[in-house]
Amino acid sequence: MDLSIWDKFLILIKNSFSSFLLVEEFILFVIILFFLLFNEKFRNKKVSVCLSLLLIYIFSIFVFVYKEDVLTVLTEIGKLILNCFYFPNIIFYIFTVMLSLIILLYTIFTTKLNKKLKIISYIFSLLHLYLFGQFITVANDSGISITTTPQIYQNNTLFSIVQASQIIFILHMIYFIVRFFMLRKQNLKKNTDSAIMDKK
Repeated sequence: MDLSIWDKFLILIKNSFSSFLLVEEFILFVIILFFLLFNEKFRNKKVSVCLSLLLIYIFSIFVFVYKEDVLTVLTEIGKLILNCFYFPNIIFYIFTVMLSLIILLYTIFTTKLNKKLKIISYIFSLLHLYLFGQFITVANDSGISITTTPQIYQNNTLFSIVQASQIIFILHMIYFIVRFFMLRKQNLKKNTDSAIMDKK
C-alpha cells in the first residue's frame, strides 16, 4: 500500500479508538506516562516499584495470551544469537568494529570513567581492532572479498579471527553493562545515604 506518512499517522490515531479494548490500552498508556513524568520530579521509590510491577504484569498478560508465538520468537532470537557467534554476519562484524572504535575514542576523551575502566576498555577495544586488522590483511593476501561470506567461512584463518573478535566484543559489552549497573547501584546508595544524613 502506497500511503503517505500523514495517512499512516491517521490510521494509527483512528485505530487507537476503534474498540473499547484499544481505548483502555490508550488510557493506560497515558496514565503510566503521566506517573513516570510526575515521578521524575519527586523520585518516589514506591511509585517506581508499583509502575515497574504494573508494566511487568501487562507484559505477562501479552506473553500468556500469545505464549506460543512468544516461544517461537524467543527460539528465533536464540538461533540468531547462535548464528551471530558461529556464523557471524560480516556486516554485523564490521558494525561491531566501528562500535569498538567509537568506544575507544570515547574512552580516550572522557573523564567520567575511572582508571581501571579505561585500561580494560583500551585492552578490549584495541584487541578487537587488532583482530580486524588481521582479518583485512589475511583477506587481502588471500584475494578474498570481505563481502563474500561463503569464502570467509571456508577460510579457517578468517573464520577463526571473526569468531574470536565476536567473543571479545561480547565480553567487552557484558563487562560494561555489569559495571554500569554496579556503578549506578553505588551512586544510588551514596545519594540515599546523603539524603538520610541531610535529614539528620
